[in-house]
Amino acid sequence: MISLKKQKGCEDSEIIVVDGGSTDATVKIAEKYADKVVISPKRSPSIQRNLGAKMATGDVLAFLDADTVAAESWLKGILEAFQDQSVVCATGSLFSLEKIKRPYLYDLTNTLQRILVKINYPLFWGASCAFRANAFQRIKGFDERLLTSEDHDISLRIRKIGKVVFDEKIQAFTSHRKFLQNERKAFLSYAKDILEYFFVRTLKA
Repeated sequence: MISLKKQKGCEDSEIIVVDGGSTDATVKIAEKYADKVVISPKRSPSIQRNLGAKMATGDVLAFLDADTVAAESWLKGILEAFQDQSVVCATGSLFSLEKIKRPYLYDLTNTLQRILVKINYPLFWGASCAFRANAFQRIKGFDERLLTSEDHDISLRIRKIGKVVFDEKIQAFTSHRKFLQNERKAFLSYAKDILEYFFVRTLKA
């Protein structure tokens, strides 16, 4: 949230925090920095993101996960990308907040993202992405039936109605804490979720 307050040249933006029933001081902290704080009745990335989108009034919807920090030019880069009226979805490089053993994994992933965008098969991460509001509403946002891979799903659906871009100016840093104890196991679990999405297409909530 603090990183969003430090965004350069984006004074007209609004910050909306959707809390999924946290038991710590998240809501109190959010109230200090956000324009709107909403409590979601259910814990689900798709449900919470869609709820935040419904509360938003802008033409561009930018999403950032709670454990992700935006670079100071993150929102400016997003708005510049959407100056092209054919663009309906945008993202950029994602890096680890913590010092990790295998930082090259993020470099490889970012390179893969660029390649996938070029062949019009985007698989964006929900931790840092943005959509043109009317396009987001047209495809009815994130699929709330999905527990995982909801970000890949919306990337593939929205590409059908407009252009998706990967812009180097849109940089963010996300927490790697889920991977620190057992990186191999965590990455295998992530890969399993993706494979299940593509082969089964529906992960029942």
